[in-house]
Amino acid sequence: MWRLLAGIVFGLAMGAAAPVPLIFDTDMDSDCDDAGALAMVHALADRQEVTILATVVSSYHRWSGPCVDAINTYFGRPDLPIGVPKGPGRDQQGSRFARAIAEEFPHDFPVDDAPDAVQVYRQALAAQSDGSVVIVTVGDLTNLRYLLESPGDEFSPLAGTELVRRKVKRWVCMGSRYPADLDPGRWGNFKLDPESTVKAVQGWPTPIVFTGGGAFAESVATGRRLAEAPSDHPVRRVYERYFGGAPRNRHSADQIAVLVAARGVGKPWRWVRTGHNHIFPDGRHEWRESPDNPHHSYISALAEDVNPRDVAATLEALMLHQPAARSSQE
Repeated sequence: MWRLLAGIVFGLAMGAAAPVPLIFDTDMDSDCDDAGALAMVHALADRQEVTILATVVSSYHRWSGPCVDAINTYFGRPDLPIGVPKGPGRDQQGSRFARAIAEEFPHDFPVDDAPDAVQVYRQALAAQSDGSVVIVTVGDLTNLRYLLESPGDEFSPLAGTELVRRKVKRWVCMGSRYPADLDPGRWGNFKLDPESTVKAVQGWPTPIVFTGGGAFAESVATGRRLAEAPSDHPVRRVYERYFGGAPRNRHSADQIAVLVAARGVGKPWRWVRTGHNHIFPDGRHEWRESPDNPHHSYISALAEDVNPRDVAATLEALMLHQPAARSSQE
C-alpha cells in the first residue's frame, strides 16, 4: 500500500537556519506558469527562504534565455548565472511571450553566444556544501541528462553523477501527472526530449520528488490577480501575452514545484513515497508500486484538510511580489 504522508505545518521550511541553495531550471517558452514560478523564486529569495544559485534554461528556443534574464533583472538580480543546452536537441517552435518580454524589458543576455547550461550547473554545484543543493526543474530534463554525463573539469574533478551525488540534496521535478495510471498519456516536460527524461530519471543518484499538472494543478490555479501588478511587471506581461488580453488563471504546476523545493514536502501536500517512476522510451510514464525505489516519491494532491483557495492565495501572493527597490519607490 502506498504510504501517504502529510506534514503538520504549512510552509515547513520557513524559519530554517539558512536559505535553501536553489537552482531553477525552466524551458520558459510554451507556458506562462514558468514565469509565475520564477517570480516566486525571487520572492522567496527576498524573504531569505532560498539562495538562487542559477536560473538555467532547458529549451533550445533562442529567446528563452533572454526572457529569463529580463525577469531576473526586473527583480534586481541581473547577474544570476544562466545557461542553455548545447547538446543535441529539438527547438520549441515559437513562444507567445519569450521574445516579446526580452525585447520589452532590459537584459544583457547574449542571444547568440549563451553559456553552456552544464558548465553553469557544474560551477554552481562545485561551490556549495555537500548535500545542500535543491534543484527544481519545470521544463525538459535535457540539462540534467547532460550534467550526469559530464566529465570532470576546471570546476570539479568529479564526473557528473558523482558531483550530483555529493552536492545535491533533492531534485524536485515537475513532469507529467500523478497518479500516472489515471492519465497515462505523454504530457508536458517528459515528451519533448524523452531520451533525456529516461536517462536523467534512471541515473539520478539522490532523492527525486515528482510533481505534476492536471486536476491537482488546476485546483490551485493562479494568474488573474496579476492584473493588480504594475503594468510594467514582466510576469503580468507574460500572462497578458499568453492569453492575448488581461491575465487569467492558469494551472499552477510550476509554482507547486517551486514551493515544494523551497519549503519541503510537508503540509499542504500529500506525499507518496512507495514505488518508482517508470519512464517509457517515448516519454510516457507509469508509477509502479514494485520495486520500491527509496529515491522516488511524488506529490499527489493537497492534504485532505487543506483548502485549495488558501494554497492558491499563497502562490499568488509570491507571484505578485515586488522587488525591494521598486517597492520603496511606490
